[in-house]
Amino acid sequence: MHLSFDGFCEIVKNANKTNAESALAVLWYFDREQPGVTKTAGQLAKMLDDHHIGTPNQTALAEALRRSKLASEWKSGFSLKPGSRKLIRDWLPDLDGVQPVIDHAFSYLPEPIWKSTRGYIEAVCRELNGSFHHGYYNAAAVMLRRLLETLIIEAYEHLGRGIEIKDGAGNYLLLSELAERVCGENGHNGINLGRDSKKALKEARSLGNWSAHARRFLAHAGDLTRLQTGMRLLVQELVQIANLAKKS
Repeated sequence: MHLSFDGFCEIVKNANKTNAESALAVLWYFDREQPGVTKTAGQLAKMLDDHHIGTPNQTALAEALRRSKLASEWKSGFSLKPGSRKLIRDWLPDLDGVQPVIDHAFSYLPEPIWKSTRGYIEAVCRELNGSFHHGYYNAAAVMLRRLLETLIIEAYEHLGRGIEIKDGAGNYLLLSELAERVCGENGHNGINLGRDSKKALKEARSLGNWSAHARRFLAHAGDLTRLQTGMRLLVQELVQIANLAKKS
C-alpha cells in the first residue's frame, strides 16, 4: 500500500502526539524517500498547520526538536539522527504494510518499462526498486530473479509453448533451467532474445541463485548496478515478447 502525504498526516493527527513528535513524524515521512533530508522548523510548523495537526510556533518547535535528541540541526534545518527512525516509526502503528515512497521513474528498473503490464508484475518491480533504494541488495537480487521467472513464463505462455518450461509433474521450472531454455542451450529452441539480453539473463541467474541460496554470499550495490543496463534491455524484450504492455 502506498500512502500520500495527506493520508500520512491523517495518521499523525489521529496519533495524538505533541507538536515536536508530529514534526518528527513528518520529517520521517520525507526521510523515507530521501534519507538525511532536512526541513526547517518553519517548514515543519507550516505543514502541521496546513494539515490541521497543530498550530505550533516555529521558535518553540525548534527548541522542542532540539530537546528531543532525535534530530540533528544544520544550517539547512533539522534531519533525523540514524537511531531515531525506528523509534519514530513505532509511534505510528497504523503504518503497518505501508511501502516507502520512492520515485520509480528513476529507480533500478524505471517505471515506464513495467507500468501497465500486470498488477503482480508491477508489485514485484516496486519491491525490487524499494529493496535496492534502501540497500537491501540480497532482497533486490531475489526479487529480480522472481521477476525474470515470471516474465519468462508469461513469454512462453503467450507463445503457446508453456509445456517446454515445465517439469514432469507439470510445474514451471526455476530460473536456472528457464535461462537454459530461453537461451537455446542444450538442444532447446529458445525464444527471440538478443545477445546482450541472453548475457544479462545468465548473470542475473547467478546473482539471484547466490543471494537466495549461498550461505556466505552477501550481494552489494555494485553487483546489481553492473547488471542494470542489461536488465533494462532484458525486461523490455521479455515484456514485448509476452505482449504484456497494455495498449493506451
